[in-house]
Amino acid sequence: MLKRAALIFITIAFFSSLLMGCGDLQSKPQKINEVAKIKYSEVTKIVFSDGRGKNKPFTLEDKKKIKEFIKLMASYVLKKDKEHVDSVGWVHRADLYNGDKNIISITFTKPLEIDGEYYDIVKGQLRNENIDNFIRSANPAWK
Repeated sequence: MLKRAALIFITIAFFSSLLMGCGDLQSKPQKINEVAKIKYSEVTKIVFSDGRGKNKPFTLEDKKKIKEFIKLMASYVLKKDKEHVDSVGWVHRADLYNGDKNIISITFTKPLEIDGEYYDIVKGQLRNENIDNFIRSANPAWK
């Protein structure tokens, strides 16, 4: 009886550690395009929204500026946030489109929200000023 209980305990411990190990594999650091499984070449427009209410949504369709924004986003390395605590409010959101199809929505909070999933930035620094400055470079009316 004791041997059977020990065998059951060892089996449960083995499978538990195996399952926890699989969870760690899923949360390895990744770039935004890897997380969202998108190809940057598919992005034809970006709609920027302002959670502060200072600006109306701004649609960016200039290919050169889209590439510039994508390059800025590609500098971030993310890791899935395992213990997310809801944030209160947000300042910027970018919805990336291919034609009229929304392919990804990124809300710039801490942690970063991508299509309803939360990620900690492990490389790069998220600054609202950088995003505002980028948007202003494409739309001088942005406040």
